[in-house]
Amino acid sequence: MAMQLTATLERTSEFSILVQRLGSPAMAAAAAMGLNEHAAETRRQSVTRVSAFTGVPAGRVGGVTRVKKARGGGLMMAEVITRDEAIGLEEYGNPHWVRDLNPLADGKFGGSVSSMAGVEATAWNRRRVHRGTFFAQGVVWKRQESGRLRKIFSTVLANEMAKPGWKNVLGAEAFLQMDLERRVVRHILRVVAP
Repeated sequence: MAMQLTATLERTSEFSILVQRLGSPAMAAAAAMGLNEHAAETRRQSVTRVSAFTGVPAGRVGGVTRVKKARGGGLMMAEVITRDEAIGLEEYGNPHWVRDLNPLADGKFGGSVSSMAGVEATAWNRRRVHRGTFFAQGVVWKRQESGRLRKIFSTVLANEMAKPGWKNVLGAEAFLQMDLERRVVRHILRVVAP
């Protein structure tokens, strides 16, 4: 027994409309909308994540982090960009340093002269003594072997957002795998089948 398969195209007008929509500027705009939506959510999650593990307030992180949007007719790329300088240890670290140069501090002449081993400050949500540092003029400093002073920083937000293998980048990559395709396809389906 032989079987023959034949196909006939009946609704040609609907098929041609579908093909026209697939190549239309509306399709590129829909893909860009999905990409921009994903980038905005990635920015929001990155701000929360970086703030949680560095101790820098979310307002500071969010204030210097923006999304450069993809354009439907142009470059189909969205970027999350962070622009900020290094954050000094004194900004959010609540530094504490005591230098005791008074030999009469214990009430008798010839008492010990002592100071802390370094500034006690919070960085990366951990309070510790930063050995060899001191606090002067509102800044945490460390004297180098050459005698010059070097300011001590706690974090650089741009590094936290972009260094491969760091917590935020790994989280953003995992979110990309889970979310991007779903968002873009949802917007494209709205154009294809309104």
